[in-house]
Amino acid sequence: MVWLPEWAAKSYVKLYYRFRDRPFDFAGAQELLGYGKAKTARTLQEIENSGLLHRGRLSTDLRRRIYRLISLEQFALAFALSQESEGIEDKLKAASKDFQCVVNGAAAAYKYHGYMTPAKTDIRIHKRDLGFWIALLKEKGIQIAVDDILAEKRGRVIHLHTNLTEETFARAVQIDGIYYTSAEDLVLDFFRHPTDTSLLDALAILLACAADLDWDLLAKSDVTQELGFAMEVVNKEAGKEVFSKKPIKKFAERKVVHKRFSTSAELLDLPEEYHDLAKNWNLEVNIPPRVFQKATSDLVS
Repeated sequence: MVWLPEWAAKSYVKLYYRFRDRPFDFAGAQELLGYGKAKTARTLQEIENSGLLHRGRLSTDLRRRIYRLISLEQFALAFALSQESEGIEDKLKAASKDFQCVVNGAAAAYKYHGYMTPAKTDIRIHKRDLGFWIALLKEKGIQIAVDDILAEKRGRVIHLHTNLTEETFARAVQIDGIYYTSAEDLVLDFFRHPTDTSLLDALAILLACAADLDWDLLAKSDVTQELGFAMEVVNKEAGKEVFSKKPIKKFAERKVVHKRFSTSAELLDLPEEYHDLAKNWNLEVNIPPRVFQKATSDLVS
């Protein structure tokens, strides 16, 4: 923590009175402060160095740098907690006693399958707590992204998503003091928004946690056709019944709508057996076979 010099503190107060915790850009700060470009940049840098400002790049326009102030109250709470905790996991455990957060995405998936090391850590939080989490988790080597504001520098990225709901938190699973998105919710999310990597994560969870999953919950979802197809492909690639026919049969009861299941913008040349299975599930599939082949060769003994 670095205390602000008086001139920068006055600028912080002026900016906070106008913007509170809302995002703003350089031009907005310059207009409000009435400084030239150099002094505005120096002022924002001084406030950021103190821990009271977050900056990043807008995902839809990387030329635009976006700023967000952190309230003194949230900063003080985070600073006090950080003095008692060492490392990101310890901070998450300590903060979870008073602030709700749920680790999501690939980092949560890794907790279930231990297969692919995640490239970043996604965490769902309440929007009202954003400043606290930025101040708490920012440390040397850690870059913070927020919703559609990307981290500016390289390093370990923690991506905060301000979309946590009470319903999501209620379904989360606590492991070693930290809350993670449930295995079922992860699988459904990965299949609803498929990429080659997310499907590998989903298949790894299905394979690693098959005995503990709530298959009835998955059978009530809107991706039963995709799930059934993927599980049958893995069985076919493995040459044996890796996934039981019982859940596949349940999924087959809901294959009523023709859907597209794709991870590629390019039209792929798939094996005939993939097309046959896709037809059985009323799907138009455009996913590289290597996704299913890799999951089978790496995870099926």
